[in-house]
Amino acid sequence: MIRATKRIVFSLCMMVSVASAQSNSSINVFFGFDFVLHPIAIKWACEGARDQDLAALETLIAAFPEDAKRAELRTHVDAMKRVADGDEGLAQILGGELTSEQAQQLCSAARPLNIAWVTPQQLVNDDEDGISPEQRAAWEGFWEVVESLQ
Repeated sequence: MIRATKRIVFSLCMMVSVASAQSNSSINVFFGFDFVLHPIAIKWACEGARDQDLAALETLIAAFPEDAKRAELRTHVDAMKRVADGDEGLAQILGGELTSEQAQQLCSAARPLNIAWVTPQQLVNDDEDGISPEQRAAWEGFWEVVESLQ
């Protein structure tokens, strides 16, 4: 029962974040940011490094405090940390179980990801020019693994 409740809370946090970002008349810079946050949550659940990601998130929250507040970004990041710290982190994030081989593939693809390259300027302009070739390859590789698991 507790596991199901945690899954529901995490899912609701993700939905509320996106809904909050959409519901205001001005476009929230964090609209669609769940496509970045979800892989990072997977990385954290796979015991990937967090420091650079958290620093980048703090920079973005400081740069766009109102958008972050409306999108409930801080709440979402806190939920990501709590879920990743739990024993069933990956299963909670994905909403189901993977085989050990699938989990290993997903974790191997997620661990190299980072969002340190995301600056406020890039977020506003929806610009990916600042991403290194290595990070671009890591993100493309991650999405290829995700697609292969479906």
